Amino acid sequence: MIKRIRPNRKRNPQGRSRHLQSGMALRTLLWVMVLVVGGGAGWHGWQRMGPDLLIQADRFFEIKVVDITKTERISRDEVLTLLNLPPGRGLVLVNPDALERALQANPWIRRATIRRVFPDTLAVELQEREPVAVLRTAERAFLVDQEGVLLAESLPDVPQSLPILLGVDYAEAVLREGNTVERLRNGIALAGLLGQAVGRPMVVDLGVPGEVVAYDSGLRLRFGQGAFGDKVDRYRQVWDRVFDRWIDREKPASARHVEVDLRFQDKVIVREGR
Repeated sequence: MIKRIRPNRKRNPQGRSRHLQSGMALRTLLWVMVLVVGGGAGWHGWQRMGPDLLIQADRFFEIKVVDITKTERISRDEVLTLLNLPPGRGLVLVNPDALERALQANPWIRRATIRRVFPDTLAVELQEREPVAVLRTAERAFLVDQEGVLLAESLPDVPQSLPILLGVDYAEAVLREGNTVERLRNGIALAGLLGQAVGRPMVVDLGVPGEVVAYDSGLRLRFGQGAFGDKVDRYRQVWDRVFDRWIDREKPASARHVEVDLRFQDKVIVREGR
């Protein structure tokens, strides 16, 4: 007879202890759920004992650790304030969906994911929004993200590398009605393409009916609607010649009457005197 010899395994008393504790916690939760939803107790039994059992189970799995992913724009204390967990709250009665909605009410939080990690941990995963432009209204300026969401009022120390958006007032940006979101996204997309092409932030005006207009060192650039990638590429190919011929580099203000029209396919039209 051939005997199968199993290799010896080193025992880890601490790991075994943690394993047993975890197993006991999960078995306890299973028994609680069986008692709560079991058909034997009946509806009247549930009305009498169900809520008490849930409360007891919630106390048993009290939240002792709130594990939050690293964030840059919002502090841990701010996250805990938004979660607003009552003292002694456990994993059984906590509502992950409600907590996610509470976190996502903060404009800096794009997405929140809440998970229960038994026996005592609430895991919070956050995805923050990143400012990509400054929306300048009549009296104020706001940081906006890629989706045109207002994040916060712009401060003096905001990087000068961010493009400026004009032509959308505060109420429009907050309410996000009609085509406001599309206008903001178009302006942000165009500003990004221009910045990559010429290496400097742009001013993009979204208030011109039927088109998007940008300003580069005084030049007025007309882009119409759509196909921004092709139009920006055409501008990149000719902008140095436009500057050399029409612009006094020492006096950029002189370019205010020079217009570069990129609305027509395969054409770049430069006009003076407007």
